[in-house]
Amino acid sequence: MKAIILLFDSLNKNYLPPYGDLLTKAPNFQRLAAHAATFDNSYVGSMPCMPARRELHTGRYNFLHREWGPLEPFDDSMPELLKKRGSTPILSAIHLHYWEDGGGNYHNRYSSWDVVRGQEGDHWEGKCWRAAHSGSTARSTKTNRRRRFRAMAS
Repeated sequence: MKAIILLFDSLNKNYLPPYGDLLTKAPNFQRLAAHAATFDNSYVGSMPCMPARRELHTGRYNFLHREWGPLEPFDDSMPELLKKRGSTPILSAIHLHYWEDGGGNYHNRYSSWDVVRGQEGDHWEGKCWRAAHSGSTARSTKTNRRRRFRAMAS
């Protein structure tokens, strides 16, 4: 079986069309909901991000036995359980907090990971390096973005 599990730890479902919002335009969420399992009565016991992530990864409520904190070495997390059953869990995140000291140890539970930026005032396009033409040096997409912005402004 192949599965994709999407965890949105800070997203209010009341603002999404699949859950009844008529004002928000979110065709990708509508398309996803039409072909996926959705949960109408799923609740976390802790907010905001870090405690909620731990609850989503372990299936256990934090407030029953501890205060705010990241995954612990003794936690059985969803990615580890999936790996034991032959799956390849991959983490794709929009922020770098997973990889910072004190970031929760979430990323090392996965087989692989990737960062896709675009939040918290970051560049809307990832900092990718493209292959350079023969004999020249590589340039970042930041230079190309500046050219596009200048072209749009003129």
